[in-house]
Amino acid sequence: MLVDANKLKQLRLGKNWTQQQLADQSHLSLRTVQRVEKDGVASHETVAAYCAVFELQHDQFILTAEEFEQRPSQARMPGLLFMVAGFLLGSGVTALLSWAF
Repeated sequence: MLVDANKLKQLRLGKNWTQQQLADQSHLSLRTVQRVEKDGVASHETVAAYCAVFELQHDQFILTAEEFEQRPSQARMPGLLFMVAGFLLGSGVTALLSWAF
């Protein structure tokens, strides 16, 4: 399911919980909590656990495909920067080696 990762994170922070504390309260693994907050994708069981711990209905943080696509892609930005930096570094090294030999 596609979930509003930012809303879930704000709910967690509103309780002053760490990701580990949320994992303990919801009986989920720390890795699951981290992945949901990062990617915004959760299983039905994970959504049910979040609903129980935050006392919410699932439709309060489920996203449609359109809403999911329109969300800010902040998590993808560092990866894009590394890809561009790698390309530029590789091009520079290739040009330098071509010039030197």
